[in-house]
Amino acid sequence: MADNFTVDDSVFIKVDTAKITAFLTKAPTLVEEFENIKKDFEKINSDILGEWQGEGADEYKYETDHILEKIGDLAATIKEITEGTLTSVRDEFVKQDTEIGNYNRKMANDEE
Repeated sequence: MADNFTVDDSVFIKVDTAKITAFLTKAPTLVEEFENIKKDFEKINSDILGEWQGEGADEYKYETDHILEKIGDLAATIKEITEGTLTSVRDEFVKQDTEIGNYNRKMANDEE
């Protein structure tokens, strides 16, 4: 969560880019854990449906397939978020911070 503080009419937002980087680092592990849960879910359903036949089983299969469909592909979603949005946001904050630091150093040197 970003901290906000006000100076005059401007609002400054403190952004912890280390947390963004931590998420980017942890994302592959989260995807792997999710995929393992999904495989377990599919195996359990396969085992159940291997023993269960009839209209109830058909409806159960429909519902569990629907759940998997709604869950979608977390790997693709995380990849899009991490390789696109979050990486760009983090890189832009780092770039702006570097530019502001360079500007402040130049201004301090000009005053000497």
